[in-house]
Amino acid sequence: MAPSSIEDLIKEPFGPYPDHFLLDPKWKPEGRNLPQLRNLRLRLGEQFIGLDTCERYVDPPAKPSSPVSFFGVLTIEDLGWLSERGKTALERELNKRDEKRVAKRSSQNSVRTATPRVGLTLKGLYGQRPARGSRIRVWIMCEKHTPAMFMTAKGYPESLLIGSKDPNDPSVNRKSRHRVYEILSMDTRTYSLSTNFLERYRLVTFIEKVVAQYKTIDQFEVDNFVNAYLLMHKEKTWSHATIFAQDPLDDEELVKPRLRHVSHAEVRATFAAHSGWLLAFYLRKSGHCPIDVRSWCEFIGKVRVAKRAPRSGTWGQTYEDDDIWASDEDDTPAAIAKTLAKFGGTADIWEKRILSALSPTNPSRLFDDELSDDETSIANSSKRRPLAYDPDFSEPSTPGCSDSEDDFGPPSNAFIHMAHPPTLRPGRFVWDCPISRCDFSINLLDLGQAGNNESLPEAVVRKKQFDNFKDEQLQKYLSRKLNHIEINK
Repeated sequence: MAPSSIEDLIKEPFGPYPDHFLLDPKWKPEGRNLPQLRNLRLRLGEQFIGLDTCERYVDPPAKPSSPVSFFGVLTIEDLGWLSERGKTALERELNKRDEKRVAKRSSQNSVRTATPRVGLTLKGLYGQRPARGSRIRVWIMCEKHTPAMFMTAKGYPESLLIGSKDPNDPSVNRKSRHRVYEILSMDTRTYSLSTNFLERYRLVTFIEKVVAQYKTIDQFEVDNFVNAYLLMHKEKTWSHATIFAQDPLDDEELVKPRLRHVSHAEVRATFAAHSGWLLAFYLRKSGHCPIDVRSWCEFIGKVRVAKRAPRSGTWGQTYEDDDIWASDEDDTPAAIAKTLAKFGGTADIWEKRILSALSPTNPSRLFDDELSDDETSIANSSKRRPLAYDPDFSEPSTPGCSDSEDDFGPPSNAFIHMAHPPTLRPGRFVWDCPISRCDFSINLLDLGQAGNNESLPEAVVRKKQFDNFKDEQLQKYLSRKLNHIEINK
């Protein structure tokens, strides 16, 4: 079979097939060799969802309501990945595609073409040598087993990982019994329903980076993270520019491009949108809490006030419907606990966690006026540079309203006519001044003598050495003749 025919047969992904049916149960790669899925889709029952739905809980319920299924396209790099029944199913689908291809060609050519008697095999498709044959892609469907991990898995600092389970395996609860997939891309609908999840864990990764870099700060307030973000953005400006300037003119100095400007308010709004989730995440997490719980509660209270303000728009808002701003209370532990309860658990449990974090055994840095060296460094380095003013913009010598000469009338029509080149109507050779009450005119058929210099525009015009009215020499001549417009200003 011709290579082009093979490409047509395997161009579209096969399947879908359950991963426990298609893949060999003994094939459970780990480390840096995880299977990779593209075009991820998530489904809960009959409804397509995103990670915002199935990963919204910091404190998930003991018994999930319904299992979550996920789908993706897997490229089969090696036939050893497949189970025997998986190979049989793929070969059967491959030959059905071949039969449809032959039948379609036969109907188009009006000639009866017999279906090949020798069936196609995966072994023949892949070839004997590694990476020399073709590769097929398969839609696989899995039942989600473990929480998704984004930028938190060891060895995959920038990846999204999702684990599946084998419903026919009685030992699925053991960690070694599920297969983990690396997600390379998402379906557009899935991505739009996962923006909260992705943005929250990007913030978690950023917070962990800041905590590791500034070890002298025991507990961080929101402003510490905002200033650290602006500082890191400032440091990357010169090496990670994404918007490049256009080619400068010859007399302009080359300017190295920069990242787009990020304001203090923009970064603060991002933390405001996920302030409740971040507080719940670190209260639930075991070990040392890197954030100052008291200041974060006050920050959430300020966000509540800002959201209730008129014309607040979408400031500090997540990508989903947010109803946590309806409370009349602000930053009390009970009010904050109601906010955190939307991420799992009960308000009573969250209130106890907040009070425990605020207890004397967990002192807060809020009332300590002395800043550490790292805090001072962050605050000073992230400050905006002082503005440099052009000395040409000096103060006016006289007050603006001190003289009636500042009252300008409407501009003269002469300026408008001087801004456009003169034109002639078709078939005419006499140009009349367009300014009202002006009798000046030029007859292009009677220009007179231009002197001995035959290269002057006047000589070119006089000898009628121009093809149309836009001729450069003719325009120069007319520009000189039209200086009379200045007297009409």
